[in-house]
Amino acid sequence: MVFACQKDSFLRALKTKVISCKPGKINGKEVFEVVLEDTVLFPEGGGQPDDRGTINGIEVLRVLRRGATAIHYVCEEIPEGSEVDLAIDWSRRFDHMQQHSGKHLHMISSLLFGYETTSWELGKLRSHIELKCKKLSAEEIEWIEQTAYQIIRDNTPVNVHVHPSAACPELQNVSLHKQGKVKKIVVFCSFFNMSGIDRNMCCGTHVSNLSQVQVIKLFPETESMRGGTRLFFLAGDRVLKYLGKALDNERALTRMLSVGPDDHPSAVDRIQNSLKSVNKVTKSQLRELAQLEAYQLQSSSETKTYFYIHRENGDMDYMNALVNELSKQPRLVLVTVGPDKGPGQFLLFGDEKQVSQIGPKIAAVFEGKGGRKKGRYQGKANTLKTRSSAEDLPKEFTSILVNES
Repeated sequence: MVFACQKDSFLRALKTKVISCKPGKINGKEVFEVVLEDTVLFPEGGGQPDDRGTINGIEVLRVLRRGATAIHYVCEEIPEGSEVDLAIDWSRRFDHMQQHSGKHLHMISSLLFGYETTSWELGKLRSHIELKCKKLSAEEIEWIEQTAYQIIRDNTPVNVHVHPSAACPELQNVSLHKQGKVKKIVVFCSFFNMSGIDRNMCCGTHVSNLSQVQVIKLFPETESMRGGTRLFFLAGDRVLKYLGKALDNERALTRMLSVGPDDHPSAVDRIQNSLKSVNKVTKSQLRELAQLEAYQLQSSSETKTYFYIHRENGDMDYMNALVNELSKQPRLVLVTVGPDKGPGQFLLFGDEKQVSQIGPKIAAVFEGKGGRKKGRYQGKANTLKTRSSAEDLPKEFTSILVNES
C-alpha cells in the first residue's frame, strides 16, 4: 500500500477511517494497535524513523510497518469504523524530509566518483551514509559537499512517482539499492541533477525541491567499516542548530580564555602544557609524600596489626609508591584515595591469603569492583563514604588471627 504521506510529503492532516483497533504491546507497555484506511504518518522503514502525531487528539507513540500495513500505537482505544482526524508533528517530519533528501544529494555526488551507497541511517543528532569505498580523502569530501551545494542552488525539483508493479517499463533503468530482492516497487523519486536524471528507489518522505534542504554539512571525520566507509552529515535546520550550539561554545570559550576565537587553539595548548607541568610536579611530590608517610609508619612505636591511609588528592601512583615502601613489613596495608564521600580508588596489600579473603569484602563495602594480583587487591570505589566500615574489616580479621594464635 502506498500511504498518503508518501504521495504528498507536505500533507500535514488527513481524515480517514479506523479499520481495526486491537490490544497490543510496545516496549513492554500495554497499548492499542490501530490500522487505518490511509495515513499521513510515515511508518519506520528504509533507514528513516517513524513520524509522530495524533489521532483525534490522542498521541501516537510509534508507527511501524507490518507488511503493507501501517500500525499506529496509541494508549486509548478508538472505535473501529469511526472517522478520525490525523495530525502530524510537522517539525519532526520536515527534519526527516531534509535529512532524507540530503542523503540522496550525497548519493548523487558520490556516484560521480563511482562510489555505491550501500546503506544509510537518519540519526537523532546526525545522519550517515555508507559508501562502498576503502576511504574518502579530504578533497573528495569537499568535492561531494560542493557538488551538493550546486544542486541545491540549481533549485533542483524532486518528483515522486507511484508505480503499482516492478514490471513497469519506466522502472527498468531505475537504480535499485537491493537489486534482485525487490518483489514489489511502489515509490521512486527522480532527482534532476546537473548531468541529467538520477532515479533512485525510495519509499520515504522528501522535499519537493532541493532548495528546501537549504544547506548540507559533511563531517570531516569518517568511520571505517567492513567493506566501506561511513560518511556523517547534517542537512537543513540541523546545520543551523549545530552552528548555533557552536557559537554558544565559542562565546563561552572566549569568556573563559579571555582571547578571541582565532586564538582559542593556542590558548588551550598553553593551558594543556601548563597542566602537564603541574601534574608532573604533583606526581613527584605525591611519591615523596608516600615515602615519607611510609617511613613514619614504620618508625612508629605503636604496635599495629594493619595500616590504613587515606589521601583525598592521591592517585594510583601514590598508592603504589606507599605500598612499595611498606612491602617489607608483615602487616596488612589498606590505602584509599579520592573525595571523602565521592568515588575513588582503593588498594589492599599484605599476605596473599588475607588479601584474597578481605579484598572482595572491601570492594563490596565501597560498592565497587576490584582484582587480585601478587598480594594486592585494587579497584575502583563508587563511594568512599563507607570508609569507616571498610577500615573495620582488616581490624576484625587481624584481631581474629591474634586470638587464634
